[in-house]
Amino acid sequence: MYPYNRNTQLYHSRAKETQAEKPSLLAQDKRLEELLSLARTEATETTRKFETLLDRAELSEAGQILRTMYLDGKKHLRLLQEVGFLIFGTTPQENEACETEEATEATDTCALLEELLLAEMDDISFYRALLFAMTEADLRNAFFEILTDKQNHTVALSHLYAKYFG
Repeated sequence: MYPYNRNTQLYHSRAKETQAEKPSLLAQDKRLEELLSLARTEATETTRKFETLLDRAELSEAGQILRTMYLDGKKHLRLLQEVGFLIFGTTPQENEACETEEATEATDTCALLEELLLAEMDDISFYRALLFAMTEADLRNAFFEILTDKQNHTVALSHLYAKYFG
């Protein structure tokens, strides 16, 4: 079974270590903090778009694929929270964007699927750059997991786009 709700020891075991250590160079980088905030916002929007696609009747046969991508989005949000905690020592606040949900409802299925495909392709290069910027193995592992999921999403979305609208 895919470990969506796995109980990671990483978050709890590193909590005491992070509080005891002096701030690292990564913690002093404000640009990195902004990038992680942007990543959390984008992950939230992407997760909502996958949730919207799950409700579309045209894609009912692809429900399992879309549900997997939706659950991956939830996992990415959790991983980004853990990364933020490991770097900065604080848990980032949940940011809720209600206007995103309204915007995705008005879009037709083909356009939404295409938008998601292009966003996932952009996210691949974004997370690859973050992966290469990390110095600790725990951080690199989290970004590697997100990166591989994004690559898999791109392949699956390409398949769905070709199947339903190609």
